[in-house]
Amino acid sequence: MSRLALAIVAGSALLFAALLARHGSVHAQSPDQNQLTVYSPRTSHSVPLLDVNGQPYAGLVELLEPLGSVDARADGKKYKLHFTPPGGRPLELQFTNGKDKGKVRGNGYKLPANFIVQNGRGYVPLSVTSEIISKLLATDTELHSAARRLFIGNIQVRYTLELHKDNPSRLLLGFSSPVNPTIATEPGRVRLTFRREPIVSTGPENAPYSDPLITGVSFSEHDGQAELDVTGKAPMMANFADGGRTIIITGAPAPAPVTQEAPAPLPPAPANTQNPAPQPRQPAAPRFLVLIDPAHGGSDIGAAITPSLPEKDVVLALARRVQHELANRGIAAGLLRNSDVAIALDQRATSANAARPALYIALHAANTGRGVHVFTALLPAANLSPQGFLPWDTAQAAFLDLSGSVAGSVAAELESRKLPNTTLLAPLRPMNNIAAPAIAVEIAPPAENVDEIASAAYQEQVAQSIAAGVAAVRGKLPQVRP
Repeated sequence: MSRLALAIVAGSALLFAALLARHGSVHAQSPDQNQLTVYSPRTSHSVPLLDVNGQPYAGLVELLEPLGSVDARADGKKYKLHFTPPGGRPLELQFTNGKDKGKVRGNGYKLPANFIVQNGRGYVPLSVTSEIISKLLATDTELHSAARRLFIGNIQVRYTLELHKDNPSRLLLGFSSPVNPTIATEPGRVRLTFRREPIVSTGPENAPYSDPLITGVSFSEHDGQAELDVTGKAPMMANFADGGRTIIITGAPAPAPVTQEAPAPLPPAPANTQNPAPQPRQPAAPRFLVLIDPAHGGSDIGAAITPSLPEKDVVLALARRVQHELANRGIAAGLLRNSDVAIALDQRATSANAARPALYIALHAANTGRGVHVFTALLPAANLSPQGFLPWDTAQAAFLDLSGSVAGSVAAELESRKLPNTTLLAPLRPMNNIAAPAIAVEIAPPAENVDEIASAAYQEQVAQSIAAGVAAVRGKLPQVRP
């Protein structure tokens, strides 16, 4: 599946040594403070930061390239950059390495600290990034310097809080646009982390509640991301509604009580007894469940789709959309992971088989290629009965025909939405170990802009295609007793 390419620049140590001699202390920011997140109507992207004498610097090319066309070159100490906004004309910036004076659009401009050229690329202090972009794009900008967040235009996503003191209590988080945060839960706490959405606070950053379950909500922004932290007196969970515009926080269901096996029935009582005969227990009714498995998680990030967007986050967001679309079609669906946790491949297969789903769907993402790839298992033909004993390594062989039907149906729905797609065979784990019809879906960017893989519109189209494809062949798939 997806692969993470690692590039190491051999001359970086010499480069930093030269900068140290020329400009003083120059070093990379610490891992949790090393990037600026830029939110714009076109895209959201991250810009690596340097620390120069205790002051963060951002690269002009990295800052501007996702916002338009950039042509930059260094000539000795002189640095010139031509930036062309979409549908506009080229605009020029000029600076000199080691100097604090330059020009932006032909007008003199003074930096709060010296301009720096590193490896042919120009860097400016973080504090002026908002003003420079505002001059180039002729639009309002807003820099949250301490949080490393830059907003271009009026794109901020705002939220509201609404506590319903029902039995049980419910906290409704309403957003002005659909969101897909990473959700982490622990006893008495739900933390929502927004890495791609321009979430901002609309009121007090701490909202305490006097409620039997929910005790408060706090908002914070740091390290290029925003967080909403919900605290309570008992375990809680989060559910999405209204196409991602609402997140509902409620109490987590209590574990099912452990019941002891009923004792063997006594012999029939004499005819004159008033005790009724014990009634036989009814078997559980069959049910149709789709189990969605977002790949990776925790320390296993998967592919680096962009420097700030790991595969694990892309597929978790997509999984929630697929679950929602299946629910809209009356199909029950569960997530094998609904938070940022690592699960071993054998454990994924064991958990999936224990759930006895009618269909298993694994989700992956890649930063290479285009469109959607739909996989079924590459296994030799085998005369295996789904009701019989299945070998662990080739359990999927008993379901290949049904898996192929699902893959073909999903591919047809992708085609109807004009999404590039390919159906393939691959020796995948844990799919080979799944004792149920199973497919894997890998999404790649729909176009040249890699950031589009995380766009709500693209993911929604893919999710609708998957759900519609499953619904179309539901009658062919077995209902399974839990």
